[in-house]
Order: sequence, then C-alpha cells, then structure tokens
Amino acid sequence: MTFVDKPYGQFLGSAPGFEAAPNILFGIPMDFTCCFRAGTRLGPREIRYFADNLEEYSVEQRRALAEDTFFDAGDLELPFGNPAACLDIIEEAVDHILKAGKRPVAMGGEHLVSAGIVRAIAKHFPDAVILHVDAHFDLRHTYADQELSHATALRLCWNALGMSPTDQPPRLAQIGVRSGPAEEAEFAHQHIPQILTESTSELIAELEKLRALWGDRPVYCTFDIDAVDPAYAPGTGTPEPGGLSSHQALAIARFLPTFENLVGFDLVETSPPLDHAGITSALAAKMIREFMIATQS
Repeated sequence: MTFVDKPYGQFLGSAPGFEAAPNILFGIPMDFTCCFRAGTRLGPREIRYFADNLEEYSVEQRRALAEDTFFDAGDLELPFGNPAACLDIIEEAVDHILKAGKRPVAMGGEHLVSAGIVRAIAKHFPDAVILHVDAHFDLRHTYADQELSHATALRLCWNALGMSPTDQPPRLAQIGVRSGPAEEAEFAHQHIPQILTESTSELIAELEKLRALWGDRPVYCTFDIDAVDPAYAPGTGTPEPGGLSSHQALAIARFLPTFENLVGFDLVETSPPLDHAGITSALAAKMIREFMIATQS
C-alpha cells in the first residue's frame, strides 16, 4: 500500500499526523470504467484545491474544525488501467485504516472504488449496512460485458457484504436514484428502500427513520455526486436532471455522523474537466468539511 504524500497539497484543517486523528481522508484517483465522460481521477486534486478557499469555521454548524479531527493521508498510488489490481490496493489501504481503529473517508475517483472499500469494510463489519446516494442504481451484474464497472459498484458491494433481498431490515437504502434500466429499477423498488424527496426537511425525516431502523448496525455511506442535480454539480460523468440540491447534499453530509455507528464515507464521481467553474469541486470540498465538523460530538 502506497499513499502519494500530498501531491496536490493538503485538505484544509488536516491534522499533522495519522495517529491522533479519528478520520483518515485520502484520494483514489481512478478513472478507468466511466461509461460516458471521463475525468474523475482528477477529483481528489481539485477538491483539495477548492478546500483551500473554505474557512475552518462552519456558519451552518456554528463551530470550527478542531485540531486532529482528521488527517489527509494523500492519494493512493494505483496501477493505471488495471481495475482489479486497484481494488486490491484500495482494500488493503482501508483495511490498514480500520485496523488502526479509524474511519476511512475517501475522495474518488469513479464509483467502482467503493467496491474495494466495502471489501475491507466487510472484513471488519460483516453485518454493515449501506446508505447509497446516487442518480443511478449501480446494481447491474455487468456493464459492457465487464463485471468491474462504475455501473456495477453497488452490486459488488452487495455481494461483498453477503446481502440478500430477504434481509430484514434491508441492508441497503438508496437516496436520489432516478435512472436505470427496467429490470434494475424493478429489483430496487421491490427490495431496497428508495428515498427521493423535494424538500430538505422531508429528506432528513427519512434519514431519521433509517437511523432508527438500523440502530447500532455499522453504517457505510457512499455518495456519488451525480445524485445532485447538474444545475448544482455539472462536473460529473453521467449527469441526470432532477436531483438533489446542494443544500440537501450538505444536509446529508452533516447528518451522517448522527448514525450511531458510522464506519466510513466516500464521495465519488467529481470530474473537474467537465466543470470549468469548479462548482462541483467546491460543493464536494464543503461537504467534506461539513462532514468532518459534524463528526466532532
């Protein structure tokens, strides 16, 4: 496992070292299977760049990043063009973080990276549940005849955790999904709670229900930024109109640490080349800052 030590600077407010910080932030610059528009491997670099524009104080939460809340470990060094080997490296890195008793927080990168993360989560938390925020179901068995794809990411996570359609309570819930083929949609609507609301208050109410349903189960959240409407986040490979607002995305980031046992979080599919104004990277950076501040309980 190799982290490239801060190749593009360090995220705002990072602690000076790994040991004292409960949250470990790192980038996964992988972009091999995007099916429409590429560029997500540049996401971690640009998110850090826009983080430098932020204050350490959150007006919304009325508190600032405390010292040693998180450590930015840099980016994973990945073999270009080899998704299977990359997933092994991602799994090893997250396993290292979890063995140290810390929470992994990853910046993608395409959504396939989540499969490597969840493979490690499954070793430490085999009964984990997943909160999946996305415009797409990502539950296909293959895409373009390939098992390893950003379009199969959640199916791979489902398999890694040994999930079943008969699980009670359901171990996967999805927010914001509004695109997919008929068979994928039918499976999801039969077996996976779907949350798609227009107001932030309704969204938080649904999240509170999930929190009560899952109790102390280990919760992993994977957030594909294309869940956000392209009016607020145009820099992503497969934009889908009709999504979350930036206000809702930030509300989710702040809510996540209220789950009793949140074991990890990733924010994927930010593609800077597709957003000349940096709107998407700016949102991603603020989501991470808000998340980190919210972990300070």
